[in-house]
Amino acid sequence: MSSGSKSKSYINNIKLLNEMIISGEHAQRLLEAKKKGLNEIELSLDLNQTKSKIRIENGFFIFPNNQKLDESQLKKPIKDKDSCFLIQDNSAVKIQMFSEETKKFYKLVPTKDAPTIEISGIRMHVTKEMTPMEDTKKKIESIMPIKGIVLDTCMGLGYTAILASKYVDFVFTCERDENVIEIAKFNPWSKELFENKKINILNASILNQIKIFKNSMFDAVIHDPPRLSLASELYSLDFYKQLFRALKNNGKLYHYTGSPGSKSRNVNLAGNVSNRLRHAGFKEIEKAHYGLKAIK
Repeated sequence: MSSGSKSKSYINNIKLLNEMIISGEHAQRLLEAKKKGLNEIELSLDLNQTKSKIRIENGFFIFPNNQKLDESQLKKPIKDKDSCFLIQDNSAVKIQMFSEETKKFYKLVPTKDAPTIEISGIRMHVTKEMTPMEDTKKKIESIMPIKGIVLDTCMGLGYTAILASKYVDFVFTCERDENVIEIAKFNPWSKELFENKKINILNASILNQIKIFKNSMFDAVIHDPPRLSLASELYSLDFYKQLFRALKNNGKLYHYTGSPGSKSRNVNLAGNVSNRLRHAGFKEIEKAHYGLKAIK
């Protein structure tokens, strides 16, 4: 962990990015291969992006760098299917950490494609109806076409910044929580975030950083904040005025809102956000994928 983060990591000797990671589903496939008497199996070690060969010899599962796991090690991810496990020191180690500074617990959670990050039990992507990558695509599609310079206000695992970079000249993405950045470094799906020269990661709160950005700097803003109860300041009129100032004329805004409390407490968050956006100067405000889109 970086100095000053005051975070405890359950993972030792961190080597960024090119690590071998499995989930409960992958561990189950390995055990099934052994039961069938196979000597080798092709399996993804980067959460379903590519495949590698794992040998099965003398009761051990032997990975490409000669790391070895036995059957007892594979039972850990099978029992905990909502976690990702790093193959390290001949053991399966859960990718998780607790921060003494934030008092939050962080872990990487597998899905059918890209994993999500869970912070103190709250997942940062829509995962019930779709995968995190499908969710990200729909958010960006809601304001397509996009071009020029884009602001991604809340980086997370970086899927928004990575996908937006395919269409635009440059992306600024902000992430104030160093623990989230550390988790992203383990995630194979976040690898491009740290290698793409069209992406600039700012380890800063967007609440402060937005005041530093120049007037009319961005062609589009993708605002995908934590839920209202965790970051109410990112739903405020003052913040929306700053987003408006930093956008170019006719610039586009996507704002994730979800629908918290809409069924149980008759709360209309999207409606409240829409009113504040209008007061901030935005126009053509309409519903989009789990949120709103607007024009300056």
